Amino acid sequence: MPCHLEKCAFDDVNERQLFLLDLDDPDAIPENFELGSPYFGCLLVLDATRVDTQELLSVVRPLIDAGCVYFCCWGTSCEWVHDVIDEIDPHHAADPNTVIMTTWHNDEPLKETIWFFLNTMWPDPKFENSFDASIAVIIGSKEWAATVRAALKQPREFSEAWLNDEAAELKS
Repeated sequence: MPCHLEKCAFDDVNERQLFLLDLDDPDAIPENFELGSPYFGCLLVLDATRVDTQELLSVVRPLIDAGCVYFCCWGTSCEWVHDVIDEIDPHHAADPNTVIMTTWHNDEPLKETIWFFLNTMWPDPKFENSFDASIAVIIGSKEWAATVRAALKQPREFSEAWLNDEAAELKS
């Protein structure tokens, strides 16, 4: 089944176009795709206990080749995903003064990680002036995809609601 790159919204606060790829399995990622930005960030959402290293690399490499310089990883075993990405960082090998940024969020709810992805994800300074897009890649869960899609369709509304929920939780 071919995948569809979904354009969700333009985040006018961070000035980034937001995209989503909802994949049934890792093999469905396209070899090439265009986000209109030389560099971009990725929220990678998957249960990594269901993939091996080669399957993970088949997802990560096309993203890096397309310009991904920041991976925000969420899901079971996302720390391992982060480690695999760190091991193949081609930017660092070519220029030791740059790096693909990676974070893992295994102990956070998905919505908290989405908030992080939308609001605090900033690349290595070498890439920040050409970092005009973000993509969420969700593999194997329609429920997770629906949660991420809703947030990316209305990023400011999502972020405000999340902050209000956090403030209410702190008061109680």
